Amino acid sequence: MNAKPIITYSGAGPLFRSLEAQILNAIPLDTCEWRRTFHRPSKQVRLEVQTQPFNVNVLEKYKKGEWSILEHPILHIFVTECNDLDTYKASAHEEIKNWLKQLTSYGISDWMILLVETLDVRKAKNLLPRTTVLDKIRQDFATKNDDRCISVLNPAKFEQKSAESFRCLVQRIRFLILASYNRNIAKYEELIRSRREKRNHDGWDFRQYFFMQEDLALIFEKLELHTEALIQYDELDAMFSQFITNTGFGEKQRWLEYFRQPLSSFHGICLSRRDKFEIRNKIKEGPVSILEFRNYLFERQAHLLQQNNETPEIARRLLNFLFSTLREIELVKLDTPEGALSCWEFVCAVEVLQTCEQAMEPNGMICFQHCAPIWNLAKDKLYELGKLCGLLPGFTPSSEQLHIVVQLSAGIGDTPLEQSQFLNPTPQISEQKRDRSPNRRPKKPATDQLKEALGSNEAFQKLYLELAELAISTYKHVTRLRSARLVGLDLGNFYCALNEPHKAVGFFTDLLRELKAENWHALSSQTLLELANCYRKMGDSLAYTKTCSSISCCQELEMLVRSFYFDEFLKSVKTLTTSLSAQPSLENANYCVLEDHFRICDIIVLNEEPIIQDDIIMVQLKLESMYPREVVAESIQLSYEIHASPLASEATVPNRAALASSSIDGKLSRIPTSSPLKESRLKMSLRLDYKQDNTLDCASVECDVPKAKQPVRRTSSTKRKLSPSVQSDFTNFVATENVAIPPGYNIIELKSKATRVGTWDFKQMRISISQLEFFSENIPFRASPFVITTKPAAAVLNFKNLIAGIEQPVRLIVSGGSFIFPTDAKITLKCSKNLRIRMSCRSGEENGDNLTYESEGVLHEIVKDKVTTTALEDDSTFASVLQVPLQNFKSFEEREIPLEVLTDLPGRKISKHLEHYVTLTCPWSRNELQIAIDFQPALEAQCRLHTCGTQKFLHVVMKGLEANLYLTEAKVKCDVSGVRLIDLNPPSQARVQIYKGLTVSYLYEIQVEPLKAEVELPAVIKVHFITKYSTVENPQLLRNYGCAFDLVDYTTLFKVQTQLEPNELCRLRSVCNLNLKITKVHENPYVDLMYEVLSDQNLWAVCGRSAGVVSMKDVDCHSISLDVMPLSTGFLPMPNIRLSRYTAGGKNKADTHSKVHPFPQGQVYNSTKSMQIHVIASSNGEQ
Repeated sequence: MNAKPIITYSGAGPLFRSLEAQILNAIPLDTCEWRRTFHRPSKQVRLEVQTQPFNVNVLEKYKKGEWSILEHPILHIFVTECNDLDTYKASAHEEIKNWLKQLTSYGISDWMILLVETLDVRKAKNLLPRTTVLDKIRQDFATKNDDRCISVLNPAKFEQKSAESFRCLVQRIRFLILASYNRNIAKYEELIRSRREKRNHDGWDFRQYFFMQEDLALIFEKLELHTEALIQYDELDAMFSQFITNTGFGEKQRWLEYFRQPLSSFHGICLSRRDKFEIRNKIKEGPVSILEFRNYLFERQAHLLQQNNETPEIARRLLNFLFSTLREIELVKLDTPEGALSCWEFVCAVEVLQTCEQAMEPNGMICFQHCAPIWNLAKDKLYELGKLCGLLPGFTPSSEQLHIVVQLSAGIGDTPLEQSQFLNPTPQISEQKRDRSPNRRPKKPATDQLKEALGSNEAFQKLYLELAELAISTYKHVTRLRSARLVGLDLGNFYCALNEPHKAVGFFTDLLRELKAENWHALSSQTLLELANCYRKMGDSLAYTKTCSSISCCQELEMLVRSFYFDEFLKSVKTLTTSLSAQPSLENANYCVLEDHFRICDIIVLNEEPIIQDDIIMVQLKLESMYPREVVAESIQLSYEIHASPLASEATVPNRAALASSSIDGKLSRIPTSSPLKESRLKMSLRLDYKQDNTLDCASVECDVPKAKQPVRRTSSTKRKLSPSVQSDFTNFVATENVAIPPGYNIIELKSKATRVGTWDFKQMRISISQLEFFSENIPFRASPFVITTKPAAAVLNFKNLIAGIEQPVRLIVSGGSFIFPTDAKITLKCSKNLRIRMSCRSGEENGDNLTYESEGVLHEIVKDKVTTTALEDDSTFASVLQVPLQNFKSFEEREIPLEVLTDLPGRKISKHLEHYVTLTCPWSRNELQIAIDFQPALEAQCRLHTCGTQKFLHVVMKGLEANLYLTEAKVKCDVSGVRLIDLNPPSQARVQIYKGLTVSYLYEIQVEPLKAEVELPAVIKVHFITKYSTVENPQLLRNYGCAFDLVDYTTLFKVQTQLEPNELCRLRSVCNLNLKITKVHENPYVDLMYEVLSDQNLWAVCGRSAGVVSMKDVDCHSISLDVMPLSTGFLPMPNIRLSRYTAGGKNKADTHSKVHPFPQGQVYNSTKSMQIHVIASSNGEQ
């Protein structure tokens, strides 16, 4: 069918026919841009045209609105050859004028005037006309459209010079054709729209509308706009389907009678038909069946998809096409021969599959996804035909069935002849259709395959098995394993019908594994029945026994069926003589999955934790039996393995599911939980996808775990084994023997000896019945681990904020662990220097019996209810070494023994804690354990030296720190001869309470004998302060506290005295005289003295020098006069005077600078230091 655009010509017809071949050949040589209307995207198209003389009859249809865009001319060309204006005016002008009037009368605006020039070069060399013929034509007919008038040199006479003008002509024709298409297509679409709106009117015919819109699709196809052409066919498809659907609801269409033809023939689709429009012509000529019309419509859609390189889309549309066509035939109530539609579906499916196979890419996963259900459909339809024609295994076709075969073979027809391509063949598509394997024999057409299969049982069986295998493999390739297993079920049943059960077992086994993994219990029960039938036919007694056992435990089956197979199971077990070989495989071993027959409900460890090594482990097992009657198990074993600790990353994850446990009657029980044994948390992250304009397109959550780890997999990918995995290590297990297990719940006790130490998890259960071993895959819940331990013994000291000087409680905590203590076991505690320890009297009260301990070789006994106060009135029971007996100490026992420690108060002020150590010697260890103990002092003492003239006083300050104590009998001692300390405190001292934050002072006068020269006394005098203290709780128990003080610079060397004149009337801001007198009290080697006036700048102002140096050589007294000015009124303290030793510099090379050394506080006495001066305001009232 020719769908090329038509160009008409008028005027000089012979001249145009001489140029026709060159024009038609030049137009398709290059593509051009088609700028479409209504904001549609531009396209690069390649044009092919055909020419014909101008005919008015075609325009008549256009004027009436009954035109077809295929038959309507796209461009009208008027050709003339006149080289001078006179000839043009005489004849050509009138011809062109009449031609344009005729076009205008029909509403045609797509025209072009072609002037073919034949110039004489010799005449035109010296003659240049003012106005050419082309200019005159444009002036007369194309003042606004001068581009529609074009001239070209005659290529026959000017071959070399006409190339440029001919190229411009071809480009102009392309442009005008596309511009004409824009107008005509828009007008034609409006015509189609108006026809579609009249579809409910009487007399409206769908066939006429169909051909009208299909003409537009053919134009789009010719312009290589396959997508838009496909849209036209999709609209026709949807409209036809809607009409058929409405017919089912009572609407009647007259034109539908053309499609109600009986199905005498039911040809399938043919995607390689030679004459693509054979059925189109048939539809035009007369009535056709709805099946033929649907075939033609799908073939056209498939052809456009092939042209657009979308072959997988054909496969995707096929099933919808088949099912919708069958529904339409049902709605139209069309009589069909039995098996005709199955033949039609089979041929259509195989035809599409062969087309997809030719164009399929090696890794074309999308095409495989759509082809898989088509293979399955072809297999099912072939099975239906085989059942109808008596071709199934075990059947022989009857004469009636042979007659059906003949009718069906005649109805499907013969294979149409093929052609290379339709309309516009391209090398790319033809290469895709070529078979990929050069040595592979080309497949037979679908009709030939079906006829051959219906011809004999062997051919039918061969084709059915081939289709089933292809369906299974394709489903597996696209990872649709469930569908593959269902096809395998059909294939297994077919093999059973062929009496080949050994081939069917594999398919049934795969399906059973899939059904069990997804918990389809009813379907798995039916599959087990099929497997039992296969094993019985094969004579595999071991597999038959295992299958009978599984069937008897299927609660979805009736009790009669279960009882029958339970009896079969008992018979087979008794006669079973199969034994395992040296290296049995899992498929033929006598292993069974325990979960199919029993259910582990709970596991409870009856022992108290922890379990001691070599003890008996008692485990209570709650087991549910799914057998219909009682079975006897020779042995039940539950293995346990070392507990695997979680990874560090998993241990830090919060919100871990804790083990649920409860204490019932002193026994630890675990409540099973559904959390997995190894919990993990996936690393998820948020992913945001943005568009080019930075707006959010999609938000999703993705897993950051690499694909190699596969943290999450589909359920069907985790293949559940019908036989258990390799058994775990049963070296450590609890077991029982010869147990009768009735149906339902059973409580069974398992026992074994705890031989190995560690934390253990229950791993796997094994039940032995006759020669069958039932293994569990795992424990279905998270059973709490149990511990078998030889916990080491340990001893620690527990204490808080110990205070030095008073007895402090300390607890010795002894954990026995698994150590077996002898009867004379004891712990020895050795204290560091100045630390002592003893047993507390409360230890006997807590234990409830007499307690005997040894301290530095002396035995002490604490008697219950007869504890005397002698041990509390003194510290004789404290010792540096203590032996604590461990009487009747058992393994894993934990005992607290109260102790008391005592350390002496430090005789000096300390900045840190008082550190001591206690060393433990335990019976279970040869090494000694040293424990550090820190003490805080209860109180501290400080000493101050005061001077009054030549008298010296010692001030002792006691400061409370931590404890609440009583102080009494305070005294001082000095061992230096010639120094006497006089107690100035009250003679009768009562006990004084001291606590934290309180201070207590004692005062003593130091007297030195006058006959003792200063040189005879030591530079440092040691004074010992001693007092007694007791606690408030036990005031009768007195302890001694003593500290030593070093007195230095205790002799007064100089006396400083100041006097301010006038004494009575000292006014503000008036200069006063300050008399300073320095007197030598004792002989000393200091000669040069430096004085400094240190006064508050806000109170006194020194006028003149505020410091000076005086010499005390050969003099005992020196006076200095200074001027000072009071700056404030009131009682002002006297300015302070600081006296220092002065060493002049420059006496030697080493000392180049003068040095000043202040005297210590005890060597200089300022007699007027605390004196105050009353300063009054001045006479003028200044303040």
